Amino acid sequence: MVEQVDIERVLTGLNNAARRASTEEEFKIHAERILYEEVISKLGLQPGKHEYTLISGVRPDTLYGHLIIEYKAPGKLSKASDVAKAKEQLVGYLKEEAEVEQRYKLFLGVILSDKIAFVRYDAKTKDWVLRGPYDLNRETVLRLVEAIRGLRKKKLAVKELLDDFGPKSDIAKKAVRVFYKKVTKSKSVKVEALFNDWKRLFSQVCAYSPEKLEGLEAQYEMSKPVDYNALLFSIHTYYAFLMKLLGAEVAYLYGAGRWLKSYVSELEDAHMRGLEALKRALEELESGGIFRSLLNITNFIEGDYFSWYLEELDEELADVIAEIAKRFADYEPATPVLEPEYTRDLLKRLYQHLVPKKIRHDLGEYYTPDWLADLVLNEVGFTVENFEKLAKERDDALAPLTLRVLDPACGSGTFLILAMKRLREYAEEHYLRDVLAGYMLKNIVGFDLNPLAVLAARTNYLLAIADLLTYIKGSIEIPIYLADSLLVEVKSTLTVTSYVIRTYVGEFELPKSIVERRLVSRLLEIIDRYVRLRYRVEDFKQVVKAELDLTDSELKLAGDLYERFLKLEEEGKDHVWTSIIKNAFAPLTIGKFDYVIGNPPWINWENLPDEYRERTRDVWENYGLIARRRGRASLGKAKRDMAMLFTYTCIDRYLKDGGLFGFLITQTVFKSMAGEGFREFRIPSSSDDPSKRVPFKVIKVHDLVELLPFEGAQNRTAAIICVKGEETKYPVPYILWRGPRIDQDLELDEVLKLTSRIKLDARPLKSRSGPWSTLKPKTYLAIKKVINKNNYYKAYAGVFTGLNAVYWVKILDKLSDEYIIVENITKGAKRKVKQIRSPIDKKFLYPLLRGRDVKKWLAKPKFYIILPTDNNGKNISINNMRINFSKTYEYFLNFLDELITRGGQPYKDNLKPWREKPKEIAEKIAPPFYMLFNVKQSFALYKVLWKEQAKGLIAAVIDSINDPILGIKIVIPNHKLMFVPCEKENEAHFICAVLNSIIARLIAKSYIIETQISTHIMDYVNVPQFDDNNDIHRKLAELSKIAHRLVASGEESKLSEIEEEIDRLVAQLYGISDDELRDIKISLKILEGEEIEEEELAEEEPREVKVDFLEAVVRPNRIGSFEVAILNPLKERVTIELQLPEYPVKLETDKEEDRLRVKVPPLKAGEYEIPYKVITSQKTIEGSFTLYVKEEKRHRVREELESKLDELLGERL
Repeated sequence: MVEQVDIERVLTGLNNAARRASTEEEFKIHAERILYEEVISKLGLQPGKHEYTLISGVRPDTLYGHLIIEYKAPGKLSKASDVAKAKEQLVGYLKEEAEVEQRYKLFLGVILSDKIAFVRYDAKTKDWVLRGPYDLNRETVLRLVEAIRGLRKKKLAVKELLDDFGPKSDIAKKAVRVFYKKVTKSKSVKVEALFNDWKRLFSQVCAYSPEKLEGLEAQYEMSKPVDYNALLFSIHTYYAFLMKLLGAEVAYLYGAGRWLKSYVSELEDAHMRGLEALKRALEELESGGIFRSLLNITNFIEGDYFSWYLEELDEELADVIAEIAKRFADYEPATPVLEPEYTRDLLKRLYQHLVPKKIRHDLGEYYTPDWLADLVLNEVGFTVENFEKLAKERDDALAPLTLRVLDPACGSGTFLILAMKRLREYAEEHYLRDVLAGYMLKNIVGFDLNPLAVLAARTNYLLAIADLLTYIKGSIEIPIYLADSLLVEVKSTLTVTSYVIRTYVGEFELPKSIVERRLVSRLLEIIDRYVRLRYRVEDFKQVVKAELDLTDSELKLAGDLYERFLKLEEEGKDHVWTSIIKNAFAPLTIGKFDYVIGNPPWINWENLPDEYRERTRDVWENYGLIARRRGRASLGKAKRDMAMLFTYTCIDRYLKDGGLFGFLITQTVFKSMAGEGFREFRIPSSSDDPSKRVPFKVIKVHDLVELLPFEGAQNRTAAIICVKGEETKYPVPYILWRGPRIDQDLELDEVLKLTSRIKLDARPLKSRSGPWSTLKPKTYLAIKKVINKNNYYKAYAGVFTGLNAVYWVKILDKLSDEYIIVENITKGAKRKVKQIRSPIDKKFLYPLLRGRDVKKWLAKPKFYIILPTDNNGKNISINNMRINFSKTYEYFLNFLDELITRGGQPYKDNLKPWREKPKEIAEKIAPPFYMLFNVKQSFALYKVLWKEQAKGLIAAVIDSINDPILGIKIVIPNHKLMFVPCEKENEAHFICAVLNSIIARLIAKSYIIETQISTHIMDYVNVPQFDDNNDIHRKLAELSKIAHRLVASGEESKLSEIEEEIDRLVAQLYGISDDELRDIKISLKILEGEEIEEEELAEEEPREVKVDFLEAVVRPNRIGSFEVAILNPLKERVTIELQLPEYPVKLETDKEEDRLRVKVPPLKAGEYEIPYKVITSQKTIEGSFTLYVKEEKRHRVREELESKLDELLGERL
């Protein structure tokens, strides 16, 4: 058995050796003896005999393979030159022992004297990195002992943990199965309450439903039937237990005083002493007692849902826990401090493997890769370089540590830990380690609604600051809270306003005034104390009134709250609720932040629980993220993402004025109809006064869609960077990233090398809140000529049946001139129905056109659709159908139940009587059960169609066809096809030519999402009314016909010449020049992801206005002047505003080159910083220049001459 190491004894011995020794050899003899006797031998290791100490590991997977200690005489690490020489000598030894570069990473070097330094090889920079030298103290000696222990213990790294504890390991499968067995068979009311409240919370965190977990049981070798809720709860319990063990090991490492001790070793020992001893040890862990006693951390474990297993602890579960502890004892807990790169993403990656990727993505769980979080931190300016600037500006080295950062959906804490890493880098450079932890604990804060994520984030936070906690006096609270960033309900009565927290065991109310007075923690502590003592309610009220000075109304609610807890205690359910409530109120008392950053949940509104949807509805409405319709805000049609609500709520509630905001959100918010309210970028005030709205400025957007950064998940990733309190000005810089799929483990600098970035300008099309068009600057000016034209044509969607498997059919045979035998198409149908063969009235059958049946210049139907309507799209009545078209009526009757339960509107509402009333009544008051809507426009003879889902806009013309069985028939598009109805063939082909032109395709590509190329195309591609007398119109119509013929006959190779002529004519139609057309072609290539030659991009770089201030030197106390030189390539109106010391100056020009002189009033000698603005239609550029006012040595005659000139100028000034 490994003996305990006395850190204080080692430190004293090394200090004594340093004081007594006068030579290197003398110090080496004493130091080697101390290390061998007190550390090396106790850890079961054996050093080699060299001029230096070489100790080798005992297993291939240890943290270090070999450690070399080089000794130096005391005082020999005081000069930089001596340190460099010592490092060079040690590196020589390391290379000699390693022999080849591939083995360098297995070695750690130590330079030991009256100071200590560590040397490690960095494989990325291919350099040996020196840390130190540091003074010999408890912390640095602990590092040395941990490093030696790392020769016999495994490194705490992702691969090793996954091998031992991942889903393929025997221990994971066994533990999850045992936890599952205990939770599903439990009779405990406490276990039931915790399990059910976990379900409630988890469903709000993600798009959770048990059916999405199907298949998870196979990973843990379980057979169906399975309670998927209980299975996921068991996996979370297992994962939480591993994190608690890691946290406890860290607590023992940094809080156990002079001894180097291990919690898991004590847990093993407790197991050997019996079940009761193990339970006491685990209760100390689960109550948070270990963290309070060793590190003064009050909230590492609190309100924990995953401690339920203590209620079910028996020999079977005890054996599993002991097995986990025994295996965990093999790991070196100091790995995060000794070798931080090994533990990067440790907990995140472990969980990613415990639950399969597909299931996590179905649940909406996407963990942020570090490089992406680093990008956001860089963009909001949370960088060491900016810390240095801030410290210099304020003349205060502590200023950067006061910056406050919030991640309101922190997950495992990725953003926060990386922010802390940057602060640590700055603090260590400025010798601020002793105060760093205190500042971070006040200012680096996270919220999350997922109990597992909160524990993971707290564990990562602990790993990040554990070595700094010795500097903190008093109790410590890790600022990661189990809280809803969006919603704390308010309830008002005549006497008091209160906040409401909902849980599985009921609602808890707290007076708003108590929260605002920051008495929540004290009140809950008092409640907790007196519940345990079983005080009567009246006695409690007397105590709490005196302690907190409560009003009568506050006292009543406090008494009610106490009574609720007392009842829970009596029912055996009291366990976590006071902690849960305390955490829930954190968002109300935490204050404002300089930075709000993160990756909020990517969940569509419709996937949230009904109850939570209703509770948040008012919040959506208050922020203007939903439009009111018929007196009620509508959230139904458009797919709204929760990230929209997170953005507005977090900027409003948590961000300081002037604060910076950076979120990873879905790119669709900038382009889709659902993002219309979001794109106002203004926080509405509580009043109706528009002037009270708080704007926020979108500084920049990164479009990362092509990179698929979240484990290759097919979601549309973007980063939005904002500042609060300023208006968004267009264009907004929009950075389009191009490159391969990115490995999750890469660092930002590596990703930057693998990718390219194209700077585009984002502007709303037409209205301020319209979808964003993203283009190169010059190209936008060209397409603006198309967008600004008057809109004549309107587009429609094809027929939406609500149940395609009933209405879509294929023809099997012709029964007679009136009847056709059909079979309904069920393959690929979302909703399964029976497949039948049946005769149908021929008059109701039409060729069906689906999205897959349309390509550029060609539309060719394959199947058929039954339309039970007349030629104007009006539904045939039931009586008419039953009497005159009985075969069709009988066909639909086969699917009565499925037809009346169709989802989507208007079917859901219009067919409600069929679901709730007798059929005889329903058919009189409701539409026919086979009803269709929005059919009329589909009967147009000519239609110009395009697909809703495609990589870009592609159009084709369809007219009636001569079907071999049905004869001449109108072709009917389904709802995935958009179309413009036309009366004449030439008109249809003219429109089609315009829509297939490169100009229309670019406009569409600049703002569409590939799955939403809907009817709005005609709002932005404004096609003029067809005129048969217009040569361009007629030529375009003819060219479209030729293109259709070529594609139909398979001669697409001849198309390019036709399409180039179409592009040229459409450009001519809108007054677009040849140069502009060339720019349009380049821009479309960019948006379609084609390779662009550097010369093409260079020509497309924006030509901005440039301003220079010449001769900005004047003499003191005299009128002077300077010159402003303006280069204006686009010849647009330019305004330049200058603020001189005495008055403002405004200059204007629209010349390509101009020089304007500005007079300066008499000023005293000195340097004057003159702010200026250059205002164009594109943007406003702000800056400043220095005006120098100083004497010059001049001849007396010249001075007299200039004096007279000054007098003359003064008369004119």
